[in-house]
Amino acid sequence: MTGTQTAHRDMLKTVLILFCFAAVCVFGAGSALGADQPPPGTYTKTCRNINYSATQNKILNASCKTLKGSWKPAQFSSVSQCLAQRGDIENCNGTIECTRVGIPSLGSYRQSCFCCRMVGTTLSCYCITKKNVSRWTSLANAGSYGNIWNDNGVLKGGR
Repeated sequence: MTGTQTAHRDMLKTVLILFCFAAVCVFGAGSALGADQPPPGTYTKTCRNINYSATQNKILNASCKTLKGSWKPAQFSSVSQCLAQRGDIENCNGTIECTRVGIPSLGSYRQSCFCCRMVGTTLSCYCITKKNVSRWTSLANAGSYGNIWNDNGVLKGGR
């Protein structure tokens, strides 16, 4: 090879490397710019690998921790509806759910219970026991009580 051919080959290598670098930068930046902020909610404390696109399919995907400590894939498609109802997007034993919509606000149960929801007039939550274990519990006619509390993992109500 002559000196001119070697210089030409080296210049082509340099141009090719710069082109590849520019392509990686452009496509990498495009992906980062296309990612949307995940919606707010307590699920962010116990879910990872969170992926959400507000423009494309409006589905929240994540890997969420179960009560036993394992990780489970989870999907949630009611983001807009939950936020409009002022609910919390919450990890409930590895499943993403909309919680705290229409629940009674009276009482201390909300400090030690989570994933609370109303079905009809029944309030259901996971509540922490004295042994620090989560227990699923329900209280019928919850709206009729002036005070609701967690009694060792059991929802109780008084007037």
